[in-house]
Amino acid sequence: TDAGRHWEKVSPDLTRENPAVPPTLDALTAKDSPVAGPRRGVVYTIAPSPVRDALLWCGTNDGLIWKSVDDGRHWDDVTPRELSPWSMIDMLEASHFDADTAYAAVDRHRLDDIRPHIYRTKDGGKSWKAIVSGIPAGSYVNVVRDDPERRGLLYAGTETGVFVSFDDGDHWQPLQLNLPNCSVRDIAVHGGDLVVATHGRSFWVLDDLAPLRELAPKIAAAPAWLFAPREAIRFHPGAFQGTPFPKDEPAGENPPNGAILDYFLKTSSTVSVAIEIVDGKGETVRRYASDDKPRPPDVSRIVVTPDWVSPAQPPAATAGMHRVVWDLRYAPAKGIPVSPFLGAAGLLAPPGRYTVRLTAAGTMLTQPLVVRRDPRIKATDADLAAEFDLARQIQDDRVRVSAARAQADSIRKQLAALKGKATGNASAEVESFTKKLDAIAGPPPASPEEDFFAEPPIAQETLRRLATSFQQLARAVESADAAPTPDLLSGYRQRHQTLSQTLPRWEALLREDLPRLNESLMASGLTVIKVE
Repeated sequence: TDAGRHWEKVSPDLTRENPAVPPTLDALTAKDSPVAGPRRGVVYTIAPSPVRDALLWCGTNDGLIWKSVDDGRHWDDVTPRELSPWSMIDMLEASHFDADTAYAAVDRHRLDDIRPHIYRTKDGGKSWKAIVSGIPAGSYVNVVRDDPERRGLLYAGTETGVFVSFDDGDHWQPLQLNLPNCSVRDIAVHGGDLVVATHGRSFWVLDDLAPLRELAPKIAAAPAWLFAPREAIRFHPGAFQGTPFPKDEPAGENPPNGAILDYFLKTSSTVSVAIEIVDGKGETVRRYASDDKPRPPDVSRIVVTPDWVSPAQPPAATAGMHRVVWDLRYAPAKGIPVSPFLGAAGLLAPPGRYTVRLTAAGTMLTQPLVVRRDPRIKATDADLAAEFDLARQIQDDRVRVSAARAQADSIRKQLAALKGKATGNASAEVESFTKKLDAIAGPPPASPEEDFFAEPPIAQETLRRLATSFQQLARAVESADAAPTPDLLSGYRQRHQTLSQTLPRWEALLREDLPRLNESLMASGLTVIKVE
């Protein structure tokens, strides 16, 4: 009781006094022992009750189960009658809901018995019932665990994988998913996740047990079902996570960063299946649909391996259980060009209450979703809302700049097509218009990454410089979970003011100078410049 500095004995030797020789050992092998006398077992598993103080369950590796109701001062042998010596009590689990209920995983493969053995008591060990229906022979059991939130939900780790029961062990079914077929030695329910320890095949985590805890016959009978998502934590990703590992480099996989959304379809859908996230004002934050066409990375524009910017896959429309992860970002704004390094990313959603909407099988289902801030940060929800508001204002201005730059790029391509064709007055008009175009839009970059790495000596009021300046400001605003600093607010006001002066100049160029250029081109029989 003092963190291990002192110890006291709380039981006699709980193993069998004389378990005899295991029947699987021949006489010669049994005699070949460095220790004289009977072989002795060990206490192999201890299970304190989570619902009653002083209640302990213990199991030995030679086939005994003991119970104490007074913190080990007295012990009662509650072993099931059918357990013979050398039946290893691999793991005991005390119920999270009832002090008289416990579960025992028994391993008898050393006795050449590879059948599964799980026992359950509901009367404090007076009687036990075998509960293995659905677990095949050969899958002898190493561990059984009780879900701490849903009564009757059990997990079993066997020599061939994981099984789950929804009726307190009366029936079992595989929970294998993508697990390797191997020995599962221990299982832990950690918060809302299931953690599995295998023998030689690493640790595995099943993220978010909410669907298993919610699963019921009415769900299996429904044409579609949207499971209640657990709270999502707004973890701020690091600015640079380092170079990704090559595909052939063994590495653990982190849990998905965002809100885990699970849904079920009884049959495959011939129409689009859609998942939408809606904020408290009724505005659609993000929409995913099964008929979305993921656009592969444009290798002509990105300067990194496509693995870094691989697009998310659309939600499935096939029968069965499916999972979509919302990365807690708004949809990328249309019109803003994709960064050659950062890809396309929308604004990071602030903490708050959202609604998840599933449209499938001719019906619409909704579930509430709560997004909470990182508990480690000092910023308040109001601070993060202010950060989002500023980021959205910057995004709106970036869209305006990008639209004007897209017009400038289109005009440049058309001017390039006229090279060598315009003569006389038309040639002079083209040259004059091009100079004005570059003065307002800025000269075109030499490469896609030029503006990302450097700040060329371009006038601050040009569209090109405003685009990079707003992009850098946007990255700075979302670089940390914090309220906008005075410098960020001032920087935005300065850029916004500059934009309010540049855009009228650009519009005047299109309204006044472009028609004059087109008149000259028409007079020379050349194609006029069109603005899309």
